[in-house]
Amino acid sequence: MISSQRLGERLTQARKRRNKTQAELAEALGVARTTLVAMEKGERRPSNAELIKLAQELSVTVNELLREHTVVADAAPRFRMAPRFARNAAVDAAVERLKALGRQYVELEQVLSITRTPAPLEAVTAYRASTSVHLAPQLAGQDAAAFLRRHLDLGDGPVSQLESLLELEAGLRIFKLPLPSDVAAIFLWSDVMGACVAINRLHPLERRRWSLLHELGHFLRDREAGDVLPLQVEHPRDPAEQFSEALAAEFLMPATGVRRRFAEHLRDKGAHFSPADLIAMARFHEVSFQAMTLRLEELRLLPQGTYARLRERHFQPREAPRRMEVTPVRDSFERWLPARYERMAFEAHAQELLSEGELARYLHCDRVTARDRYLAQQVEEAEGGKLVLDLGEDVLQAGSTE
Repeated sequence: MISSQRLGERLTQARKRRNKTQAELAEALGVARTTLVAMEKGERRPSNAELIKLAQELSVTVNELLREHTVVADAAPRFRMAPRFARNAAVDAAVERLKALGRQYVELEQVLSITRTPAPLEAVTAYRASTSVHLAPQLAGQDAAAFLRRHLDLGDGPVSQLESLLELEAGLRIFKLPLPSDVAAIFLWSDVMGACVAINRLHPLERRRWSLLHELGHFLRDREAGDVLPLQVEHPRDPAEQFSEALAAEFLMPATGVRRRFAEHLRDKGAHFSPADLIAMARFHEVSFQAMTLRLEELRLLPQGTYARLRERHFQPREAPRRMEVTPVRDSFERWLPARYERMAFEAHAQELLSEGELARYLHCDRVTARDRYLAQQVEEAEGGKLVLDLGEDVLQAGSTE
């Protein structure tokens, strides 16, 4: 059982998340404000009936208030939304869901006694809005993308396994959620949870990659402010948006690599460049047809207005691969939780630190599904048959006894 002091801290933080004053919560609970103050200080432990009422008023469960490993940290108070999303209940709900998932991520680390250590890119301060030199946001974003590619040793080619790369190097906790249709991604930060990103799983893979890089820009520039990214960011005026859009474009489509690939197409086709070549380049860089075309216009490799003219002629880039007999890029939506998050949940269950019911809660599924997924993780196909893995084994020490 947790101490009264820890319970009081959780009550205080949960109350603040709900934007309730002590007086308002005390009135709803039917006690004096001084009584509630004593509860939050840990001087008076709530009764069972009061705990149930508190959980209802604070939109949490009694289990969340009482269990040993519970994270009640919130995102930074400067979290902001674009004016178009102000007082949008659906967006508010998505933000709260991302916060809850971020807290669960930290809970799993606590269960396994893992202390979150800053990722390499968290130490990068050169592009922070508060400390950066007077550099145009777009130019700063391009410079940041070039720095990232050098730091990650990526050269100027396409980037594969983008999510895994940013989880490792930036410490991003990336969730793929069914966000409102006009929201591409959400980014939030807290010292306890680190950087949490929700990508709209209903969007195409190319759009999601762009959204993820855009939010990486906020991570580097103004992580404490948070971000709700709209589906369309046209002619952004906000310096933070200009920085993030420029970073995404240069990181996914580096100028040197795009120019070289464009020249290769011209050599192969005798100085002829067609919409089919545009589609091929977009697939090569794993970006949308629109992003690739506009990038070539920006680099003055295609005439200005090329994309607009293709739109006027009702060119359908998503129909073209079928006519070209090219297999469209597909992506599985089955995994929406971060891979590391799932591994930690399975390992905690393997070590009997989580019950089957708790495993199901962390995996956001029923107990039967959680059991099946856990068993599936224990089995690995090998040339000699099925290999049963001990997920709790210390691999680093496995060879020391030989």
